[in-house]
Order: sequence, then structure tokens, then C-alpha cells
Amino acid sequence: MWPVSARWDPALRHTYRPAYLATVIPPQGDPFTARLLSWSVTADRTSNTRRTMQAVLAPETLRGLTGVTVKGAYLQLDVGVDYGDGSQELIPQGLFRLDSEDTQRPDGGISVQGFGLEKVVADDRFLTPRTERNSSALDLIETFLLETVPSTVVVRRTTRDAAVPYTTWERERWEAIDGTDASLARAVGVEVWADGRGRFVISDVPTLADPPVWTVDAGPGGVLVSAASSTSTDGVYNVVVATGDASDGTVPVGPVIVQDSDPTSPTRVGGPFGRRVRHYSSPLLRTPDQATTAAYSLLANSLGLSAGLSFTAVPNPALEPSDVVLVRPDDGPPELHIIDKIQLSSSGAMSCDTRSTKADDEGA
Repeated sequence: MWPVSARWDPALRHTYRPAYLATVIPPQGDPFTARLLSWSVTADRTSNTRRTMQAVLAPETLRGLTGVTVKGAYLQLDVGVDYGDGSQELIPQGLFRLDSEDTQRPDGGISVQGFGLEKVVADDRFLTPRTERNSSALDLIETFLLETVPSTVVVRRTTRDAAVPYTTWERERWEAIDGTDASLARAVGVEVWADGRGRFVISDVPTLADPPVWTVDAGPGGVLVSAASSTSTDGVYNVVVATGDASDGTVPVGPVIVQDSDPTSPTRVGGPFGRRVRHYSSPLLRTPDQATTAAYSLLANSLGLSAGLSFTAVPNPALEPSDVVLVRPDDGPPELHIIDKIQLSSSGAMSCDTRSTKADDEGA
């Protein structure tokens, strides 16, 4: 969750005026503020590009190389609260590369669509197969990011790291960083994403052991509008078998087996859910500890997918996918949930898709 002041949460729970700021960063000339007619942002930690944005800018907005253009312009969107006393608190929602623009005639605005910086990195594929050997996976992730976006800042929110053996990636830069079994992030047990200000963050995979950052409650003074639960076994596994793909002729690591052994978990091995196995192999796994860390991270990403909750609530632009929230409905026990997806817009409530591994988190 983005850091906020003590005024933030009380304001969300009472009548407040939303505040928006759109800053266009053109390929030539100085950044400038554009008037927003409407906007929407989707932040999804299960997508390679975490943030996408659609907006309509006022018709007088400057266009071309010194304004709105798909030839290298960016838009920084900030959303927050106008406290009514002359002060505002704005939370960055994303630095978006503008990939499409369309003028609505005769009196409409300029419709734009933008994508977070992961898309910029993904589009910058390796020109030739890339072979690396490095003492630090995090250092190499940072190198790959800065080669594409040298002006960005890389924030490390993890202590996990590992040596990178002699490895070759054919062409896909982002797949070398995150998102595939051959990625550096997956082998270390972390995830890489661009935050609302356009910084790249390297963080641990979220779990329900993380403290909740917000309470989503019903009733007077609450923020919950509606909620719908769902269950599915699609993509759920409770055992991970990790091995090192020793393609260079060295002795392979593994198999290392980790499993859901929480006696309170509905997907625990030995319970009625049965055993559902996911095999994971990577040439980056060179020690049993590395294989164990990667396997537990994969397991954390799977567990709870069968216990999803979708809810709508008063918009909280400070929330981030991977945050843990405590949901307190008026017709059931409180539950801890990890947010996977957030949808915000200028026209309605916030919607979130979440998951949980426990049926009852009373007292969490």
C-alpha cells in the first residue's frame, strides 16, 4: 500500500471529493498538466504488464511531439482525495506509455490508452541470444531493466538472492526477468513490477502471513459495497517438485518437494482435496536452498486460488495488488485476502479480485 497520511482512511469512510492529476510527458518539450474528462486503471499482478490505463483528455490538450502522441509520450496519472480545505493527497496510479490515441469529434476529447513500464521492457527484446553469468540474480534483473529504461529507479524489497550460473536467453527480455520458469525472478522466488511512479520493484511473493494494510468492512462507516465469493480448482496445486535443469553437464539439483502442510488449509496434502502436483525445472537452480525457495514461492502463488472473493468498495487508490486486506462482511466471519487485481475509474466504486487460503481469519 502506498504510504498515506492519518487523514486518508477517515476521509474514505465519509463524503469526500476525489482529486485527479494527469501529467503528459511529451517526447519533446516540457511536461504539462492535461484536463481529464474520464479515466480508468487496471492493476493486475497476474499480468506481465501490471498496469493499464484508458483516459479521455480534454479536446484542447496539446498534441504532436510536444504533447499527446504515440511516438514516445507518457502520461503520469495521480488520484486521491481533496480534503476541502485547500489541500489534496494524491497517490500515483502509474507512469503509462501512450500506445494509442483517438480524437472524438466534433466536441469530444482525446482518448488514450497506456501501459506500464513492463511493456516497455518487454518490447525491447534482446537483439541476439543473451548469455550471462553473474554473482547476483537481483543485480542481473536490475541490469536488464536499466538497459531499457536507464532513467528508472529499482527498489529492492527482498533479501532473497542467488548466484546466476552460465545461462542463455534467446530473445525475450521480460521473460528473462519474470513470468516464466526460466526467469530470474521465479528462480529466486520474487516478482518484478513497475509501481505507480514508474519505479521497478523487486519484492517477495505475497502470502497471508503479511499484515493486512486495510480493513474492508460493511455497515455504518464501512467501505464495502458488495462481495461475491467463488470457488474453482483451475490452476491450483498443493505440491511443487523443483529440479535444476543442468544443461551444462553439472550434477542436477533435486528433486526438491514442498507441499501445503497447513492443517487448517482446505488444500492441504492428506486432506479431502487430494494431491495436485506442479513440476518446475530451471537451469538457474543450482543448490537445494534455491530450489526450495523457488518451490515455496510457486506454492504461495497457487494456494487460495480456489477460494476467491470479488468485492466492490469505496475507492482506495493507495492499495496495490499483493496487499493483504481484512474483509469484514456483515453476514459472515472476517477473512484475510490477498489482492490480485484492482480496477479503479472516475465513474464508480473500486472492484478487487482476491484470494485466501483460510475460511476463517477471526482475530487476525
